[in-house]
Amino acid sequence: MSFSANCPACGAPVAFKSSASFHAVCEFCRSTLVRHGGDLENLGRMADLIEDASPIRIGTEGQYHGVHFAVIGRIQLRYEAGVWNEWHLLFDDQRGGWLSDAGGEYLVSFLTAPGAPLPEFATLMPNDELKLAGRDFVVTDLEEAMCISGQGELPFAFGAGYPAQLADLRTTDESAAAFASIDYSETPPLFFVGESLPFATFKFANLRADQVAGKPAGVVKALQCPKCGSAITLHDKAIQSVACQSCLTILEPANESLRILQKAEAATRIEPLIPLGSTGRFVGQDWTIIGFQQRVIRADGIDYHWQEYLMHHPQEGFRWLVEADGHWNWVSPVSKPPRYSVGLPTVTYNGETYRRYSAGSAVTRYVIGEFTWKIKVGETWETIDFIGPPKMLSREASRNETSWSLGEYLPAEDVAAAFKLKAALPAAVGIGANQPNPRTESHRRVFNNFWKFVALAVFAQALWFFILGGRTLLDQRLVFSPGSDDPVTTQTFQLDSAARNVVLRHDTDLENNWLGLGLTLVEKNSGRAWAAQSDVAYWHGSDGGESWSEGDRSRELEFRDLPAGTYYFVIDPEISAEKPVAVADRVKVIRDQAAWSNFFFLLIFLAALPLFSRYRMTAFEIERWKNADFLSSGADIGSGDSDGDSGGDD
Repeated sequence: MSFSANCPACGAPVAFKSSASFHAVCEFCRSTLVRHGGDLENLGRMADLIEDASPIRIGTEGQYHGVHFAVIGRIQLRYEAGVWNEWHLLFDDQRGGWLSDAGGEYLVSFLTAPGAPLPEFATLMPNDELKLAGRDFVVTDLEEAMCISGQGELPFAFGAGYPAQLADLRTTDESAAAFASIDYSETPPLFFVGESLPFATFKFANLRADQVAGKPAGVVKALQCPKCGSAITLHDKAIQSVACQSCLTILEPANESLRILQKAEAATRIEPLIPLGSTGRFVGQDWTIIGFQQRVIRADGIDYHWQEYLMHHPQEGFRWLVEADGHWNWVSPVSKPPRYSVGLPTVTYNGETYRRYSAGSAVTRYVIGEFTWKIKVGETWETIDFIGPPKMLSREASRNETSWSLGEYLPAEDVAAAFKLKAALPAAVGIGANQPNPRTESHRRVFNNFWKFVALAVFAQALWFFILGGRTLLDQRLVFSPGSDDPVTTQTFQLDSAARNVVLRHDTDLENNWLGLGLTLVEKNSGRAWAAQSDVAYWHGSDGGESWSEGDRSRELEFRDLPAGTYYFVIDPEISAEKPVAVADRVKVIRDQAAWSNFFFLLIFLAALPLFSRYRMTAFEIERWKNADFLSSGADIGSGDSDGDSGGDD
């Protein structure tokens, strides 16, 4: 039920839209008012809000999971890295909630029972794991903030200048909410749970007049550098520091002016490959480059440096474009960090496994432009990179904060096309950490074609063996007697055309015996003959209760490239003198029998192609991991991954 009354300080009307709101800030005189029944008490004048360029304002409306809400209040907080807003929401179902738009990320959260005692703020460390409200969380940020101003309706007593210890948490459960926070400004502490969502998800209406969805990033504020007088532009209320492009002095926005955070030291000037202010189109949006920094990791006395471009979109927030040795990555913040313990060689994110590639202390050497934290030359973060080409999952840690980001490899030509650069970007040197293996796709095609050809070969062999080939020309039963020395002549058989091969097969009834066979193949009309020798032997028995056998009762002999004609075999048998018994022999003559040797030779030839392709693909990966300080096998060969103690980053 709404409530309205007049401000006791200036007489202006003050309306309470939510029955849960007992405090408000007069829109006209900025008096802090507390509601007592039907009266309003003036607690004093509220400090002025720091001007920002948030697209949200009091009166903005939106939707969250299909439920309409309106923004009815906000508090503004300052912490070491800058300022952020917490917007008080009133839903149509009379729920109250909060919307944070810190650093271009939009987080909605609700007061929730933690379901377990909340730890003391002093005992928390980044990367600590907590189980609250039935979910697993990891501590990502610890801040000692100061509430500096407020506006509109608020559900609690509020006064500018009160301290707030805050712990931000992210869930490691991909199916659960992404975000939680613990507010230690009250006793007992308050626990909020929610999630991070893209700007467009909220379907905002009644935004600030100059913030229209789809509007390209533009200049929010124009100031002058207090050191050299050069023009300074700020693109977003989330900007907490800006490095002058002329004198390299690092400045902090302070309402309508700038104050010096860090004076520039002598430094070699670096010209970004893509100038600040350039606009490029990525993922269907226009992004403006507003900041540039060079960072370096020193290993074995060698500096390995890379460049990072901070990009801004008025609704989507901030992203990074990272370049190292001509290799580019599109980098986005990760709202649901993976579960990770220091020292693990792998990490899993969104069902994909990433292997640790490198780690070290990343130091900022050079900065120009705008940043979302109070950047400084010399700041250090402990970094670990995990790769699953074409993606890279990166962890950065400082004394009180841990953040994760996900990079995806971009070809240099795609970057040049996005910014419509006239000159080509420098060619890539070596192999990028998460550069896609260019031989993977060709190997996949070779491998797929290999199985297609194998299937075709198996089909052809089966067709020939069972249907087209192996036609029987003669099937005759013979008996070789031990007392007879006369050769045995088979029936004739006809070759209507030249035969690739003719196979003579013997199937005998030998039992622990052998049979020698002198063979002559004769073409009846020409008298041409082909001689051959063969033998059949088969032995079997048992030894110590175990059966054994040796040899075979059957034997095949092949004659190749025979011309057409009428043929017969002359067989001169030799029966063992040790066991002179009659031997029955079923003689078969088969034309063009399928040759299994050719089939296996074909399989070996086909297998050589994917094996060679695999070798080429593996050689690329071996070359990639030569640049790592952590082997793909899991053996650590480089720097450690301990948490750092300074700095700030995305």
